[in-house]
Amino acid sequence: MRYADAHADTFYRVATEGLDPLQREGGLHVNVPRMRDVGQVLQVCSVFTPKHYQAAPARDFADRIIDAIDCSLEANAATFAPVRTRRDLAGLNGRLGLIPWLEGASPLCGSLELLGAFFQRGVRGIGLTHNHANEVADGCGVAEPRRGLSTFGRDLVGRMNQLGVAVDCAHLPQPAFDEVMALAKAPPCISHTGCRALVNITRNADDAMLRAIADRGGIVGIDFYPGHLKAGAGDAGGPPVNCQDVADHVQHAVAVCGRDHVAIGGDFDGFADTCTDLRHVGDMGNLESALHSRGMAETVIEAVFSGNLLRYLGEVLPA
Repeated sequence: MRYADAHADTFYRVATEGLDPLQREGGLHVNVPRMRDVGQVLQVCSVFTPKHYQAAPARDFADRIIDAIDCSLEANAATFAPVRTRRDLAGLNGRLGLIPWLEGASPLCGSLELLGAFFQRGVRGIGLTHNHANEVADGCGVAEPRRGLSTFGRDLVGRMNQLGVAVDCAHLPQPAFDEVMALAKAPPCISHTGCRALVNITRNADDAMLRAIADRGGIVGIDFYPGHLKAGAGDAGGPPVNCQDVADHVQHAVAVCGRDHVAIGGDFDGFADTCTDLRHVGDMGNLESALHSRGMAETVIEAVFSGNLLRYLGEVLPA
């Protein structure tokens, strides 16, 4: 079975910790040997900017992560391939596709010109906020009442749609989420989330959000962060989480969105305490088995594991 993932912080760790994505036991959740083990064909690479970087330092920090992606692409051209267009996506020919994707729009510094600069560097998706506020909107960690989209945020969504840059609503609360749904001319997504119906936190997507993404032709990626999957799991001494808990969220999302709009955005390398039987990408077979054990059809699992994300990117990327 092929695997395509909508969110991992692997190259953040490569850039900041000097880890090697070619080494199986090099400390990364996602690395080439394990990607090969599970038939992975594509990884969306989070370009996360911590809250304390603002304005020019945020831009510079994002460039540092993209530099790490570019170095891996250049040094390992037989292994990795850049994916910037639909043609690139269709022409991987056994190589692992990599797509830089801003997690939080702070590196844009409120400038559409910088959107163009990051587009030239290969960025093909932007999570509009992280947990904190930025020039676009308030993130999900901001106390209510939360601010909706700024004028720049509204202009940014429109320009992203024109360029072929995916609008990612992960970490985006209402009312900004509802404004994006009203503005979007191309299918939006939520790259990595849990389901709020199962764990009632603002960070997770509620059923209305899931349906709104599906109704517009987008995808929702279920992540593997324990605190999104089981109540209390993100707290010290919280309950353990395993693939059955992930499967709960996948099943719920499929029931709400339909089989064509659910994907995986594992968030690997973005946290330390993993699910007990989903410690790294090499354990994806355990999630496959958990979904099989519930009677989920092979065709649906294939769609969730790769087909839906690949189709979505084939629609939103530039030609």
